[in-house]
Amino acid sequence: MQVHLPKPLHGWREFAGEVGVIVLGVLIAIGLGQVVDTIRWRAEVRDARAALGDDMAQSNRVLAYRVAAHDCVARRLARLDSIIEASAKHQPVPVLGDVFPDIGNALYKNAWETSRAAQTLVHFDRKSLRLFGSYYLQLDNIGVFMLREGEDWGVLRVLDGDPARLGPTDIANLRVAATHAAFENDIIAGIAQDELDTSKALGVAVPAPNRRRLAEVCRPV
Repeated sequence: MQVHLPKPLHGWREFAGEVGVIVLGVLIAIGLGQVVDTIRWRAEVRDARAALGDDMAQSNRVLAYRVAAHDCVARRLARLDSIIEASAKHQPVPVLGDVFPDIGNALYKNAWETSRAAQTLVHFDRKSLRLFGSYYLQLDNIGVFMLREGEDWGVLRVLDGDPARLGPTDIANLRVAATHAAFENDIIAGIAQDELDTSKALGVAVPAPNRRRLAEVCRPV
C-alpha cells in the first residue's frame, strides 16, 4: 500500500519558505515578549528597591538610636539593680519617678512583604537579595527581643515611687527582669549595628541618632 503525501500548490520549496517565515515570526514574537517582560521586571525591581530603602531608612532611625543609647540604658539598669538590692536589704532608697526609658519605636517591613507577595524579589540580583533577606530576617529577630524587653521594663516599672515598699516577691521578680533587660539591651544593640552595616552595603542611608532622645534616656534615674 502506498501513501501519497499531498503536494503543496506552489511546490515544497515555497511551502518550506512559508513555514520558515511563520516560525521566524513566532520566534520574534516570543523574543519581543521576553524583552518586554525583562524591561517590566527591571522597572518593578527599581521601584521595589526604592520602597525597601524608604522602609529601611525609617527602621534605621530606631536602630541607630538603640546603638547610641546602649550604654545609657545599661547604666540605668545598673542603677536600678543597686536600688533593688538596697531595698532587699532594707537600706535607704530614693523615691523614683518613671523608670521606663525610651527604648525605641516600631520597625517597618511593609515594602518587604509587598515585594515578596508580588514575586518581585526573585528578580533581584543574588547579592542584593541576600543582603535584603538578611536585613529583614534580623529585623524580625530584633522585634522579638524588643517585645520581651518591653515586658521586662514593665516589671521594672514597679520601682516607680518608693521602692522601700516592695516585698520579697517583688524583689525576686525585679531581679529577673533586670537581668533579662540587660541581656536584651546588649543583643538589640548588637543586632542593630549589624543591620546598619547591612544598610550601608545596600547603599541605604544610616541617620545620626536623635540627640534629644539620647539626652532623655541618658538622664540619671
